Parts: sequence; C-alpha cells; structure tokens
Amino acid sequence: MECLHLLDQINFGYLEIEPAILGLMALHKSFVLVGRHGTGKTRLARILSQGYRQHSFVFYDATKEDLISIAGIPDPDALKQGQLQFVPHQRAIWDKATIVVDEVTRANKENQNLWLEIIEEHTCFGLPLAYKSLIATANPDSYAAAFTLDEALLDRFYAVIPVPELQTRLQDQEVQELITLAAKPALDGDQIGAVFTRIRQAHQDLLAEGAMQKITAYLGKFIPLLFDALAGNPDLYISPRTYARNLPETILAIAAYFRVVGTPYPLVDGALQALRYALATKLQLSLSTVEQLHESLKVLLYEGVLPEADQLRFSLNSLPRLEEKIAYLQTRWADIRRLLPLDELEKYLSALVAEIEQQDRKTDLLDLKCFLSQAAYPGDCLRKLEGKIIILLNAALHKTLPRIRALLQQEQLPQQASQRITLLQRLAAEHQFMQDESPDIMRIKRFLLEVYAGKRPDDDMAFIQFFADELSCS
Repeated sequence: MECLHLLDQINFGYLEIEPAILGLMALHKSFVLVGRHGTGKTRLARILSQGYRQHSFVFYDATKEDLISIAGIPDPDALKQGQLQFVPHQRAIWDKATIVVDEVTRANKENQNLWLEIIEEHTCFGLPLAYKSLIATANPDSYAAAFTLDEALLDRFYAVIPVPELQTRLQDQEVQELITLAAKPALDGDQIGAVFTRIRQAHQDLLAEGAMQKITAYLGKFIPLLFDALAGNPDLYISPRTYARNLPETILAIAAYFRVVGTPYPLVDGALQALRYALATKLQLSLSTVEQLHESLKVLLYEGVLPEADQLRFSLNSLPRLEEKIAYLQTRWADIRRLLPLDELEKYLSALVAEIEQQDRKTDLLDLKCFLSQAAYPGDCLRKLEGKIIILLNAALHKTLPRIRALLQQEQLPQQASQRITLLQRLAAEHQFMQDESPDIMRIKRFLLEVYAGKRPDDDMAFIQFFADELSCS
C-alpha cells in the first residue's frame, strides 16, 4: 500500500492505519483508537494535533472527569442574568484544538454521556466549542475493568481504529527503530499541517468531480446487500447515522488521503479502509463479508474507463434473482472464461451452488451441472456438482422405482407411458441412467427430482400423465 510515511516518523508499525487517521484528522472527524497501554495512542494524537497550528491540546481521563474539570465553574453573575457561562481554567475545553478522551471504555455510562453532545454538536451545554478533532482512546474489551462503549456514543464516532501492539515477529532492527522513535523530537507542526492542507484540497477536488454521487450510488447498492447478508443476526443495529452520514464522509476523507498519495482509484481504496474501520471494526461485523460485498460493487467507484473484467464482475454480482444469475452465466460464458481467473470463477460458482441448494432447486443443480459439462469446465466445482447430482438421483430413483414397477403391472397403462417407463427401468437396472443426457432422459431426471423435492404430486396419475403426455418422444 502506498503511503505518505508520516506516521512511521511518530510510531513504528502504524503505516496500515495511516490513511484512515490522517484522512479523518485532516477533515476534523472524531474517531477511536483501540489498543493496550503503551502503544502510542496519546503520543500520536498529541503530535498530530500540531498540524492544526494551534498548540492547544488537552487530555482527559474519561473515568475521572466531571463538568468542572471539563468546562470550568458556572459563572454565578451570568446565572443571575439567566445566562449559562463558565469561568474557564487552564484545562477547560473551550479553546482547545485537539481533545483526547482516554480510557473511554472504562468510564461508566454517566461519564460516557458527558461526551455525547460534545462529539455530535460541537457544543458543551449549548455553547460552541473550537476543537477540530476529538480522539478517544480505549483498551480492548478483553481488559477486565473495561465497560462496553455506550451504543449512542459509539455511533457518534466516525471510525474505530485498532493500533498495532507489537508483541510478535519483531526483528532486532525494528526494536532499535522503536527506541529511536521514542527518543527523537516530534515532527514539525508545519510538516503535518502541510499534509492536512493537501488532504483537504484533495477532498474539495473529489467533491467537485462528483465523488459523493459515486459514493452514494455505491452505498445505495452496498447497504441493502449488507442488511440481507446480516439478516440472521436480528440483534445487530446499524444506525442511519452510521451508513447515511458517517460512512460516506469517512470514505471521502480517506479517499482524499489516497488522492494525495497518487493511487489510481482513491475512492475504491478509501471505501475499503472506511468499511474496515467505520463499519466492520466499529460494529464487530465479519470483515470478509464486508470485503466481499465491496469487491462486487467497487466498480461504481472507479474513475475513468472501467476495465472490461470489472464490468463483468459488477454485472455478475448485481443480479438479484437466481434465474437471472444462471441465465447470465450461460449467455456470457465465453467472456466469463476469458476475463475471470479460474479461482475467482470457482468461488462464484460455489456461491451459486450454495444459493441453489438453499432454495432447494434441485433441477437447477442438474441444469448447471450439464451446462458445465458441455462447456468442458476444468474447475473442481463440476466434480462436486456431479457427486451431488448422483446422490440426488439415486435417492429419487430409490423413492420412485417401487411405484414404477407397480405401474407396469396395470392393464390400463397407456402404451406410450409403458414404453417410456420400461426404458427408465432398463436404464436404471443397467446403470446407464446417470450417464445418459439425451433430451428425454434429462426431462425424466428433472421430473424425478421435482417429485423427490415435493414440487410435483407423488401419485400414480401424476406419473402416468408425465410419461404419457409430457415427453416429446419415445
């Protein structure tokens, strides 16, 4: 990943999270840094705050602070006139550019609630605040004394970013670098401020180029698909504030960082990091689920001409109905094989098979297997499908052969039906039924699978009607 290499001049190992931190700070968005004590969270916030060129940094301990330590003492003379004003002190919040709220998950609910208005409205008791960035720090929830962050408070933060804890796989050179960074002077505030200025300018450029319209179209597809994927978790709540305000603004802020870096698709890269920290980490969602959805929809964020392979991927993943997916697969097969690598196609076909099985559409499994066989598909999915079909057809034959034998004993059985039932019985006895893919035998296979699945009546009249009337030839 291309980076500006600013954070590695402050804390070792922070490059992966640099785009999110710098993008959010440059655009004045509040976020949470999560990591154990001693990992450099407060140091990072203190040094980066110099980029605002206002040396007014304040550190609050969320477990101890109260109204007086945050705001000062209410002015009694102002109260007599019906006005709420405060007599500020050195640590008062009013004129600070950067606010760090430490140990926010260890604070009880009452202390956490002090910060709701401050983060959401940029006010304290209705009076305006000057701060540009509020950064909360938290230890992992595994700490014995840690409280869970109040949902309403968590919802106000744009992202939750885990910091590296540097406990394993360290080389001697890396430890030396850690020691050097801990001892050397901080970066110059002008250097940091210049980076923030460039990110803000890139943000304006992206807006002027219609980036928010692309993000809106992207999230318009992404969020409904995410809710569908998470439907099995009824207790999960993703607030409209998160997906309609915080997430799009976070994507744009991080994309501005990537525009400064010069990556070819800043919105795509920005969305991936935003989904990781503003959605997956923040709400403890499956990162793989989020990334898979992003992969299928990222084409909506591209700038310029969309590569042909990505156009195809988008079409494949945007079809809502199973019938449409199967039809598209068949009609665009030549392009799909030409443009997609085999391992990617295997994943798509496996997901398609799983969806067919979930909907209990056994005949679609049969049709897909036949199509892949005729197309000489070389992947492992075909072999697995063949095994599934053999098991299903054997079970269907086992269920229906007693009825078929009984039908052949009926004196009034139509001759056409008798001939076709006899053919089926002979092919089954000679173990040729599974391999035969002639049109009539394929129709018989579909019929047996439908009966086995309970989608056709399982009675004599249904069998006689099918074998006498529904087959095209004897």
